[in-house]
Amino acid sequence: MKKLLVALVLQFALTVPAVAADLVDDLMAIEKRLWTAWSKKDGEPFRKALDVNAVEIVAGAAPLVGGDAIVKAITTQSCELRSFEFDDARLHRLGRDAVAVSYTATQDATCEGKKLPPKLRATSIYLKKQGSWMQRYYQEKPIE
Repeated sequence: MKKLLVALVLQFALTVPAVAADLVDDLMAIEKRLWTAWSKKDGEPFRKALDVNAVEIVAGAAPLVGGDAIVKAITTQSCELRSFEFDDARLHRLGRDAVAVSYTATQDATCEGKKLPPKLRATSIYLKKQGSWMQRYYQEKPIE
């Protein structure tokens, strides 16, 4: 019995990091789709990925509350995202069906003619609903 318990604990310990790495990859793929959609003023990926009560806080803009308000802002704002890349993604478990992913983003972007911060730290909180991860909260902070 003791050997079985040790084997199960070892199996779990070896599996958890792989599951976490897969989840980081999945969430970062969503983040990339959303940033790409933002660059094209395409609201559809946001409609699919945002929780109805989503909140978005981005540098230089008023907070947005609700998926519909975020989609409207994405599709109507006068911003241009020419390029972006992500680095240093980290997963933070908040509960069984809640996680946060944080990462560094480098961007070449302007809004209303103003250059946006070239580097920032972003955090998204995702809730698992009906088998899918939905973004509930997004916030970014410029990095000096």
